[in-house]
Amino acid sequence: MLKAVIFDMDGVLTDSMPYHARAMETVFNGLGIAIDPQDIYEREGEKTGGVVRFLLEKETDELSKYDIGSIVEKYIEEFRRIAEFRVFGGMETCLHELKKKFLLAVVSGSDKPIVYEIMEKKFPGIFNVIVTGDDVEHGKPAPDPYLKAVDMLEIGKDECLVVENAPMGVDSAISAGLCCVGVPTYLEPGKLERADLVLRDHRELVDFLLRLKPEDNTCLRV
Repeated sequence: MLKAVIFDMDGVLTDSMPYHARAMETVFNGLGIAIDPQDIYEREGEKTGGVVRFLLEKETDELSKYDIGSIVEKYIEEFRRIAEFRVFGGMETCLHELKKKFLLAVVSGSDKPIVYEIMEKKFPGIFNVIVTGDDVEHGKPAPDPYLKAVDMLEIGKDECLVVENAPMGVDSAISAGLCCVGVPTYLEPGKLERADLVLRDHRELVDFLLRLKPEDNTCLRV
């Protein structure tokens, strides 16, 4: 029986990844380090500290010279300054319909201040459970964030499905033993090949979600 639907945030609920990439690029430019914004999309879902560490290791030979915590703080400040929180078309109505039948959760690799600001502004009262990158020691692609959500929802692994748009998020959900539906927002569909089902776009995703019923066993049988 299907009891819950768990969503990634950036790229699934909100079209916010371009702002994450721009904010990170601005902060690194301030350090005199040029980065490839595509790396931000490739590592979407990872905890911010991990992304910063990856970029520093890739672009410099002096990791110990930099304070990762300080860079993360500057990135959060810049993101909150520039971001416009646009919800993907159809998702808001879809969530209200889903809430009539299922528990809903968000599992995001983004920092808690960013996640809660978006939740309060765009999805007040919608989600039963929210897990951020600050809530787990090991973020995506480790299974920990999704396992925490399942535990907080007090359901079985076979009673929920995950909606993701990033390879690390898909890996996290699959590693947690959960059914995962992928929607290729910013990357090629092939990047989500580990998902149980890959949809074409958000229009198809909304149609798919609105057809879900509590008596469904898995996402693949809908």
